[in-house]
Amino acid sequence: MARRALLAGIDVGTTHVKAGFFDERGACVASVRQATPRELPALVAAVSRALGECAGRAGRGPDAIGIAGMAETGVPLDGSGRPLTPLLWWNDPRATREAARLSRDAEALYALTGRRADPKSPLAKWLWLRTHSPDVLGSMRWWAHAPDAVAYALTGRLRTHETLAARTLAYDAGARTYDPDLLALAGLRVEQLPPTAGAVEPVGPLTAQVSGVAAGVPVVIAGHDHAVGSWAAGVRRPGDVADSLGTAEAVMVLSDSRPDPRTALALGITTDPSLDGARTVVVGGLPTSGAMIDWLLGLLAPEGDARDGTHAPQTPDGREGEPATTGRAGYDALPELLGGVRLPTGIVVEPYLRGRVAPAPDRDRRVTVSGLGPGHTPGDLLAAAIEGTCLHARWMLDELTTVAGTAPERLVVLGGQVRIPLWMRVKAAVAPVPVEVVRSGDAVCAGAALIAGQTGGSLNDVPLLPRDIPPHDPGLAAAYLPLYERFLASAREPR
Repeated sequence: MARRALLAGIDVGTTHVKAGFFDERGACVASVRQATPRELPALVAAVSRALGECAGRAGRGPDAIGIAGMAETGVPLDGSGRPLTPLLWWNDPRATREAARLSRDAEALYALTGRRADPKSPLAKWLWLRTHSPDVLGSMRWWAHAPDAVAYALTGRLRTHETLAARTLAYDAGARTYDPDLLALAGLRVEQLPPTAGAVEPVGPLTAQVSGVAAGVPVVIAGHDHAVGSWAAGVRRPGDVADSLGTAEAVMVLSDSRPDPRTALALGITTDPSLDGARTVVVGGLPTSGAMIDWLLGLLAPEGDARDGTHAPQTPDGREGEPATTGRAGYDALPELLGGVRLPTGIVVEPYLRGRVAPAPDRDRRVTVSGLGPGHTPGDLLAAAIEGTCLHARWMLDELTTVAGTAPERLVVLGGQVRIPLWMRVKAAVAPVPVEVVRSGDAVCAGAALIAGQTGGSLNDVPLLPRDIPPHDPGLAAAYLPLYERFLASAREPR
């Protein structure tokens, strides 16, 4: 009897770094989840430790390793591959002034890169380093996104995927290569950026010592986390829409063309290459989707509860900082808090902890709550915040599909929040099209593993993760229509 394949996936996320072993259909055999370290050596150690622990639980090592993760977070490396700084995080706002300077020619920048200038982009951070830490840029041999840096530590070879390279703000989306003029703004050369490899093209064989994992196992960079998860979820053609949930949320619409730069900038949307490079993915983001719930749980925690650090790795304003206080009012308490809530709550929440990106950019927008009264419970407020994120995602979907010129046919939801039944119930009721929920709570991790399983083959052969279809509740869907109108009126009102 032939031995069944065992595939490893790694997801380097904002909140957690996850590793899992999966069979060839995406069923989880073993998994480990840890808080994401802030330093590269600690991150590599966490990944190696997690792979070894999974191998111990599974009884053997994997046949291939796939790596996915957040894009804009990265680190400069010297000529020996050592980090010159801690990880520079996507939600670090230090490069705000540099991003503003890049925005002076916003339409030309968008036409070239498919992106607007913002502080999270590596290009803005490189400009900040050039002014404030020129010795770092002077010593930098390579820039590595977080997934690239992990793959480099495992193989000794530095590569990236186009879905990661495209988020540097220095990548020519049409020519599919780094733009030397944009890099020159920071005094960098194309040779200092990692070359791209396809999602099923191995970076190299495993050379690092990892307990229980054989040397020589192929390692691939599957791509940006949202792109990997949505591909494994089956979002591969126009009409398919992905809703990827986590600390941040992204609604992604496949399109055969890129949107007009002026329109896209006005809506605050961006474009990415699809995982196979064949299409454009039009993206709208809510940076504080899961973070909104983390924040509220922190506020609801009884005074004196210990900080557990497992749910909120950054402060609500986006700076690096202490985790939110979750205590008893953490995620373990959600079933009890939400158990008696009646939907819709009638409360309208704008879920903008640190500004709004799309589809109506407003960096000064903040959380608003209307309709909250003395008869409401903490569970009602939490449910209303969940409703707010779902209503905002519906607003993004409506605008994105219009810009993409694509009629949505189905919405595939993936990410950690699929484990929260009330969230999925609201999502299904608010969506204008049928909803499919990816069964795996670690779709990115599983997707990276399944992609690694096609090493040297075709992305089209990547198996689809199993999905569930929530029951349709026409009465609840109808009840949300006036709430959606109230939300739109509130969200569009100037503040």
